[in-house]
Amino acid sequence: MEQNKLNRLNSLFEKMVANSANLIEKRELKSLYNEFINDGRDQPHQKSAYNHANKVAINS
Repeated sequence: MEQNKLNRLNSLFEKMVANSANLIEKRELKSLYNEFINDGRDQPHQKSAYNHANKVAINS
């Protein structure tokens, strides 16, 4: 996430804590927070070499 967005996120969070954020700022904070949480998660996961179909249980 870009530094200017992180700075804005921090500023809006502080306003929320102080109960001084308006509705538009609350919506912007929600959007920036979601972007922060999802940052780097949109890359597809690599397929695992482990194949669950080949799993075998052995009883002794």
